[in-house]
Amino acid sequence: MNDKNNKPVMAHESTWTDLKHFGIVSVTGGNQLYRNGYQQLLVKVFIEVTDWWGYSLPLTQSEFDSIVLIDGITGAALTKDRHRGDVGVWKYTEQQDSRFRQLPPNGPVQGPVPSGEFVYTKDFYVTSSSDRPIDLQLRIARADGEPFQSDRQKDFGALALVPLAPATYRPEQYSVRRTSAPYTSHGDIEKVEIFNLELIIDQQRMEFVTDFSMGAHLRIGSADSRYTGYYVAGYGNGRSIRTGMPVYWDLPDALGRDRSENWRVAWVLAYGKHGGRVWVRDPVARTSFELRDMYGNLHQLHLELTESPLAVRIY
Repeated sequence: MNDKNNKPVMAHESTWTDLKHFGIVSVTGGNQLYRNGYQQLLVKVFIEVTDWWGYSLPLTQSEFDSIVLIDGITGAALTKDRHRGDVGVWKYTEQQDSRFRQLPPNGPVQGPVPSGEFVYTKDFYVTSSSDRPIDLQLRIARADGEPFQSDRQKDFGALALVPLAPATYRPEQYSVRRTSAPYTSHGDIEKVEIFNLELIIDQQRMEFVTDFSMGAHLRIGSADSRYTGYYVAGYGNGRSIRTGMPVYWDLPDALGRDRSENWRVAWVLAYGKHGGRVWVRDPVARTSFELRDMYGNLHQLHLELTESPLAVRIY
């Protein structure tokens, strides 16, 4: 079992007959999550069983492992796995995906969870890709195969969860902050500039964590005789962003990774150097761009490299 406060479970058949406590609570008090299949909501399950005389008894390991979350309306067990991509389902796992945050709580913290020598607890992480709310209940199988279900009429016997449509934002809500960067001219690059993507919602900076992708790497020619052209390399959360085609010129990877650490996005605009290989024969000024934020929501944007003025922008 996964909770340090519980006593070791029995290895053999138990003789309990009733559920003294069998409940589920939201650890933070929130009951809402985005239905993107990535954001997790942490719930805690607790159980205490008794014999005919009301004495608490330990569970067997197999009984403890048999605890599942079920749909309180249909009685069907939720799918237990970590795979993404399903549509229209509620799922859960025992593993936290620390990349994604829960929403701020929209209700009071529930509890307290009962304590006692034979009170067992277990944490589950729930995800949803369904637009249908759900009343979660619990089921356990006794060692002899007899199923028992939590009582929705009792405190914490059920937990109502509400899926929210993934948040979307208008292009004008994003901003691209331009900064200079120290860079020693060498190879294909004369100099560089940094463009950081920013999205501020309710006075909070949105963090971008995974699934970074650009349709193509941007490059255009230069009307300025000092440079042979311009091209853009993208970086997200300390890593290079994959593109639909490779970049054959030098990449300022160390700088880009540094400026994109801690869940940020950075585009490095490189100025082509005379004597280098940068010669733009097939300019690409616009491309699509995707990334996933700290709440698991996917952002699908359009990125543009302009020469007058020279800038990287969202449109």
